[in-house]
Amino acid sequence: MRLIFLGSPEPVIAPLKALLAAAADRGDEVVGVVSQPARPVGRSGTLSDPPVAAFAKAHGIPTLQPTKSSDPEFLQAFSALRPDIAITAAFGQILPPDFLQIPKRATINIHPSLLPKYRGATPVPASLLAGDEASGVSVLFTVQKLDAGALIVQERLPIHPDETTGQLTDRYFGASGPLLLTAIDKLRDPHFVGDLQDESAVTHCRKIEKTDGEVDWEQPSTVIYRRFRAYEPWPGSYTHLGDKRLNLLEIKSDSEQDSQQPPGTVSYDKKQRLLRVTTAEGDLLIAKLKPAGGKALTAESFWNGLKERTQVKFIRLPV
Repeated sequence: MRLIFLGSPEPVIAPLKALLAAAADRGDEVVGVVSQPARPVGRSGTLSDPPVAAFAKAHGIPTLQPTKSSDPEFLQAFSALRPDIAITAAFGQILPPDFLQIPKRATINIHPSLLPKYRGATPVPASLLAGDEASGVSVLFTVQKLDAGALIVQERLPIHPDETTGQLTDRYFGASGPLLLTAIDKLRDPHFVGDLQDESAVTHCRKIEKTDGEVDWEQPSTVIYRRFRAYEPWPGSYTHLGDKRLNLLEIKSDSEQDSQQPPGTVSYDKKQRLLRVTTAEGDLLIAKLKPAGGKALTAESFWNGLKERTQVKFIRLPV
């Protein structure tokens, strides 16, 4: 099989590596990679390739980086690679019908959820926000309707209690390599069509906004902690002390203890050397935080740096 891999961020290099490692022994060949264009990074605005494009170029793999996947020049170059299967994983662009007609066997997608649950672009944060104890990885046929194609193979995987979106995304895409190879083997049968998704069980992910990271202390500590995990690394979690923004870097829930103070009230736990913040139910413990424009501080350093410690309260600014 002639394979083309489409992806952009760091976590999806893992299944690409799995393809490359196994290709020769399986009679397959990775003939190209498609990724997002280079974009300005940092204050200098230096153009930088997405991690997948950088990896592919470093390994001598022909790499296409279209601004739009509907661009006729890109579609011509893609077609010239004569793919049997195109594999997408967090590519970052919607594929037009003309694209889907090019691969001889199929276009397939790696999706980090147990479809039909959590269709859309944010399945990992969605599973953490819901408090799921397990989710998984699906490999499915790509069709025009978002994440609605027939399922080729799935694997259910646990979610560890303190995992963040970044950690879980890395682990799920890391586990997707063997699953992808199984999917390709199934596609060697020209009659294989997969299993239709149960449309009655479909759920969708919502788009995450930058402002979602602001902590609402009127919520229970367990909910706040779920949101912290879901929004790490982006958009992160933050609160305000007066008009000063504080980014929360390390926190945990203490649902067993309730300080009986108004939500957002801050005290210092000397025994644990942590900030203790009241919520609607239970307390939240903060180990590390970072004032906007400043450096990261331990809870102890932050507390010792306060001029007034008798009525410290974190707030959510009005919209």
